[in-house]
Amino acid sequence: MAQVFGVCLLPATGEFSYDTIPAQGARWDPAGGVAGGGALESLSPINCFYAPGGTRTDYSVALDQLQAEHPECQTVALVVAWFGDSTDAASCRIYPSTSYIVGAFESWGGSAWSAVNWQCSGLTQASSGLIPISQTNGGFTYGGTPSDQSVVRCIRDLKARGFRVIFYPFILMDCAGKPWRGRIGLSSDLSSAATSAVSDFLGSAAPSQFSRDTVNLTVAYSGSSADYTFRRFILHYANLCVVAGGVDLFLIGSELRGLEVIRGPAWTKTGSVDANGDAVWDYPFVAGLAQLAADVRLVFDGAGLTKNLTSWKNLIAYSPDWSSWNGWQHAGENGQWPHLDSLFASPNIDLVSFDNYLPLSDWTTGSGGLDCANWTAPKATTWPASTAAMNGLGLFGSPTIYSEHYLAGNIEGGEQFDWYYGDSNNDGRGLDPNGSGVMVSLPEGDRLTQGRNPYYAGQQLLARKQFRWWWRNTHQAIYDAGDGNGWAPHGPATQWTAQMKPMIFAEYGFATVDRCTNQPNVFFDPNSTESDTPFWSVWNSSDGDTWTPRRDDNLANLGLQTIYDYWSEASNNPSSNGGPMILTPFCCAWNWDARPFPTFPLNASAWGDAANWAAGNWIGGKGPYVAIPAPDAPPGPGAYATFPTLSGEAWSAHYKPRFSTRTAAKASGRETPAAVFASPLWDIELRFDVLRSATAFSEMQEVLAFADEVAGQGAPFLFAPPGSLGVYFGASLGSGDGATRAFVLSRAIGGYVERVQALIGSPTVYVDGVALGPSAYSVSVLPATITFATAPAAGAALTIDFSVAHLARFSDDTEDLEQIMSGLWQAGAIRLETVRA
Repeated sequence: MAQVFGVCLLPATGEFSYDTIPAQGARWDPAGGVAGGGALESLSPINCFYAPGGTRTDYSVALDQLQAEHPECQTVALVVAWFGDSTDAASCRIYPSTSYIVGAFESWGGSAWSAVNWQCSGLTQASSGLIPISQTNGGFTYGGTPSDQSVVRCIRDLKARGFRVIFYPFILMDCAGKPWRGRIGLSSDLSSAATSAVSDFLGSAAPSQFSRDTVNLTVAYSGSSADYTFRRFILHYANLCVVAGGVDLFLIGSELRGLEVIRGPAWTKTGSVDANGDAVWDYPFVAGLAQLAADVRLVFDGAGLTKNLTSWKNLIAYSPDWSSWNGWQHAGENGQWPHLDSLFASPNIDLVSFDNYLPLSDWTTGSGGLDCANWTAPKATTWPASTAAMNGLGLFGSPTIYSEHYLAGNIEGGEQFDWYYGDSNNDGRGLDPNGSGVMVSLPEGDRLTQGRNPYYAGQQLLARKQFRWWWRNTHQAIYDAGDGNGWAPHGPATQWTAQMKPMIFAEYGFATVDRCTNQPNVFFDPNSTESDTPFWSVWNSSDGDTWTPRRDDNLANLGLQTIYDYWSEASNNPSSNGGPMILTPFCCAWNWDARPFPTFPLNASAWGDAANWAAGNWIGGKGPYVAIPAPDAPPGPGAYATFPTLSGEAWSAHYKPRFSTRTAAKASGRETPAAVFASPLWDIELRFDVLRSATAFSEMQEVLAFADEVAGQGAPFLFAPPGSLGVYFGASLGSGDGATRAFVLSRAIGGYVERVQALIGSPTVYVDGVALGPSAYSVSVLPATITFATAPAAGAALTIDFSVAHLARFSDDTEDLEQIMSGLWQAGAIRLETVRA
């Protein structure tokens, strides 16, 4: 499994989904009762699906799973949702709701059930004026807002488990098409009406209107119960976090791009200057966020939760989208303005946060495109790179998207660093323009032709990946002033000063779909107008009519591991007196779910989003990853496809060793056998109880798609033995001698020891029982070798936790897809044989 700094905890909804106490609920049936006058349905469990009838909630099981699978995870960002009902800022309401309006709840007190209320900002399920959650096909579009008392217990439990806690208030749009919250905005701005609309959206809720109830674990609001505004939303949770005993970081919102860029009537290209001579512009929502941060600070300070920039506690931030974090280009203005600098510089904002879904690849179908063609070309050493040099990658080995070093090179390189596409969108799904015959998400514009555009001197602000430059420098607006210099810096610097505050990624991650690193910001949800898959990603058809994205757990996990490894390396992450450039403990992968695997997604009747799991950003239950060797190594075997991991299914594997020998003829006429290889090849038969084809699982589709991809090509692939057959803990790697740096892996099978052919996943290496960080050694996947950065001391005991893999192919690689399907149906088996590298 890939390593992560932290995780965002979902589902964001579910009245008691985050609770440590079992709960059950009953909805109101308006057609029920003897006379059809309505009645409560029967009470049924709502947060104990993993262990029905038990006292351990789904949340508790899911957090146990997180800590078991990711002991390196330091932080949990608790995502809690209210709803928005319009993308028009002038009329959009922000409100909590429940799918149990006029319903009933009970919680388990240890020996008996007792009645409880859903509570949120002075509201219960019986309150008048609640805005109902919409329904689709007889089911609710979303679960309800988590009840206050469950949120408090969750925060306390997370802290007791040793996690840092980020509180993440989230807006889900419950209106036609389930749009992204960043769509909330106005069709026109630059007017007093625009400022007024922003004011209406923010509302007038004041800190003095909230009162904390530490007994019932909730917060009351003395304003109108129907005051469904953004300020009420944020200040409610600031107070609820106080009830919980505080959090490490409180977000005052995220990705509200459409609101951020609304301009008031005083906005001009040149802007104005403040008392210190710093450039400022009229962005009313940004100013509103600064005031809101000050009010949240007032709440925390008044409760004794003052900021601590040494231990990084009681902090406040806002997290914009990756597409706007360092500025916005207004249509028709020929420039980009750093509209959020005044907020980032605010004394009440402690970290510069943004949701980092920037691309780590530009890999086409067919040959792979320009990145494949320029794999070994020298990488540019200066910025801006020339048009001739900007495509060079400087890598070794066979070009492949499954190279951690290729992906790592694009964290601060490639698209949005050295070059950009001027007009690139997905044009729906269609036949691959590169002639492969598969269905892909069709790029258009510059991206289709890979017409890359370079940046020019002074334009670092335009490049979204210029984290280092942005952090180390002051900023100016960039625009065309008609002076012949084109898009160039103009005017005084903003309020941001060099190395002012650390940066974090409140979100990062990848959907488990083909070429996910090409476009990490998109997700697949057929019920949303935002649904999309990455540029050039391949689609599969189960029946010629139903199309689903091709799944790729490997690349998604490899992307996560690449980010973890890159920013964990001190040479990539400089520090100043104010702290590191990237404060990694607060960077959270999207997402871990409070509904434990495999109950989620198997129980589709309980959760409407279960079908989205396979192609979504969920980390739990997804497979391991494989990368190719380091870029400074000689050309290696390249990358191999990985036989799909069929999570949660019962299947068995039968192994039969096959040693290859040769004979040597003697003068006497006798023949002497001699082993060609000390390690055997293996014949492997996989037997399946069942392969499901339902959309939520797509196991049959995965196997057949994989077979279609590699069978008949003589192409070997990596196969991980099922279950615990290939997993080793505390295995001996050898002993240090003060000089040797490279150690070859071996494994014991009974009394026999063989060399490990390949690795899958990320090993953990120990010296004298102490685990090393990922920068202390490098891993060669095939052949399986650990190379230490510094030779271990003489006598040091070296051990390793690792998972093995075989290099294999289908036993009869001449079979076509139809024959493989027949074998699956008739015998329930797939036959493989291992091969030499």
